[in-house]
Amino acid sequence: MGIAGAPKLGDRSAWEARIAQGANVLYEHSIKGYTGTKGMMPAKGGNPALSDAKVQAAVDYMVENSR
Repeated sequence: MGIAGAPKLGDRSAWEARIAQGANVLYEHSIKGYTGTKGMMPAKGGNPALSDAKVQAAVDYMVENSR
């Protein structure tokens, strides 16, 4: 696992359930932050200077490389 329980890039089994939730849920959790049973995600990865578009692009990259 990555920091704070985050799935590692390319770990298909760790990403499968997250990807199944849909891009909009992943975007929301990444932009606003999220705490779940497997860990937490700080808003914008802890960098409030990131634009929503940059966060969404990062999510898209991670999803595409973890299918």
